Amino acid sequence: MTKNCINGIDVDRLQVTRDLIQTDGDGLIARPQYQAAVIWNNGYHTTSCVTDGQKIIGDEPEQYGGGGAGLTPQDMLLSAIGHCLTATYIGGLSAAGITVKHLQLSVSGRVNFRSAFGLETGNPGFENIGITVDIRTDSSPEDVKEILTKLLKTAPIPDTIIRPVPLDIEIICKENERNSEFSHSQEGEQR
Repeated sequence: MTKNCINGIDVDRLQVTRDLIQTDGDGLIARPQYQAAVIWNNGYHTTSCVTDGQKIIGDEPEQYGGGGAGLTPQDMLLSAIGHCLTATYIGGLSAAGITVKHLQLSVSGRVNFRSAFGLETGNPGFENIGITVDIRTDSSPEDVKEILTKLLKTAPIPDTIIRPVPLDIEIICKENERNSEFSHSQEGEQR
């Protein structure tokens, strides 16, 4: 059986997935749970293990006290926005039968580190995020712009940062168990 692929996307499979989501609106395909375990290593260096088991190394640049050995949280956020929009655009354009010859998103923004470092009051996050979409297709620019504008409303990551989303933080703080370990090792030495 020949696959109906456009832009590397199996559009028949895409339709099957859409149908499954429509049929089971509360199922695992319609409402998947994503998670990441972020483990502090040393300094600002972290290792994140994400839903499918892949690992992401995080760090801060040297000018902010890090080692520069991984992605910054800001880079990860901008990349997540760009990746999500790229996937949304390619999926939607493929479903519409439009062949994409080139697609590149440039995502950028400024962060207010004066607030992050407590030097002024205000929001320590991005002041704004700009996105430039460079795309070439076999369709008219007007048609593509209209489709991309509609698709933006369906992109989960941009939607998540545009609207207020609750951030529920549970802090589990345990006392260091070093004394307990120390007394066990002393007992072992006396025997």
